[in-house]
Order: sequence, then C-alpha cells, then structure tokens
Amino acid sequence: MVISKELPADLAAKAQRRNWYTRENAEQLLDWIEETGQRFLGVDVAQAQDDGSWLLIDEGLDLSRQTENFEAVRRGRQFIGEYDGEGRMFAPVWQDRGA
Repeated sequence: MVISKELPADLAAKAQRRNWYTRENAEQLLDWIEETGQRFLGVDVAQAQDDGSWLLIDEGLDLSRQTENFEAVRRGRQFIGEYDGEGRMFAPVWQDRGA
C-alpha cells in the first residue's frame, strides 16, 4: 500500500500563513507526518506582534540529526506544548515539505 506524501488539502487550508499553524492544527500536521512516514526535522515558532507582523523566535526545534522519527515527532509535540501561548504559531518542518 502506498500512502500519498502530498499534504492533504484540508490540512493545508488550516495554515494561517503558508506553513504556519495554531497549536491544534500543528499537532494534526504532526499526526499526518507520523502516519505517512515523513522524516520530521523540527518546528519553527513565531510570535504575533502588536503591529500585525510576526517575529520568528530563535528557539526553534532542530531535529535534523535525530534518526528515530517516532522520537522526533514526540519531541515535536512536547516542544509545541511548551511553547504554546497567545499569538504563537508553529511551522512543522519535514524532509519533503515544498518538494
């Protein structure tokens, strides 16, 4: 059985800005990454500013050296939970994103 690696349209439509998601939707994206066997590489996080712009937070999660994908996804979920807050958006990164 072959599982499509293309991000489902309904999930892609939940992005607030191109690849940026709320916590709930980022967790759904992690589910999809895990279910389809994508290589999960990390998460970027941004904070909404008063002027409507977004500030990329330096403490993104880089798992590019993690060889165990299950562990990488688990750490991604933990990271999103710890960094969630008002005005926060998350951009999960996987190997074939945008390919």
